[in-house]
Amino acid sequence: MIRLARPSDLPALRLVEASAASMYCGTRMDFAAATGPNRPGDLSAALGRGLMWVAEEDGAVVGFLFAEPVGTGLYLRDVAVAVPSQRRGHGRALVLAGIAAGRARHDRMVTLTTDREIVWNAPFYAKLGFEIVEGDAIPLESRRRLSGQLAAGFDPRYRCAMTLEIA
Repeated sequence: MIRLARPSDLPALRLVEASAASMYCGTRMDFAAATGPNRPGDLSAALGRGLMWVAEEDGAVVGFLFAEPVGTGLYLRDVAVAVPSQRRGHGRALVLAGIAAGRARHDRMVTLTTDREIVWNAPFYAKLGFEIVEGDAIPLESRRRLSGQLAAGFDPRYRCAMTLEIA
């Protein structure tokens, strides 16, 4: 089941994030396993915008997605599913909820930045209709985010921006 996140979900979201980040152990993004993509307070701030959803399984929070409004679209900031609950459709359902929110907001596109090759990154999003964009086709906000990610240590050979036109 997918629903909007509530403040009471925050402790579970941190556990989900840590579990999902552990998938990066042994990959070129090993550093992400230790730090996770979110600073303290990011998840709390996302709740206030009403652009965070959780996946529940047997009454427990097992995944989340949070998005941010940018320019003419919605940026999918983070999607995470706890390792024991992966490969059950939760990630897909969360992304589809984000896309539906973008449509409801009358956004033109949904964007994200991710790794080109790690299977649960760009290949996963491509199955949902997202396309890798290059050069001038990269939306300005995605360019800014990519720059910040590269400065944080992400490998520029593998980092990419993806978009999905929804209007």
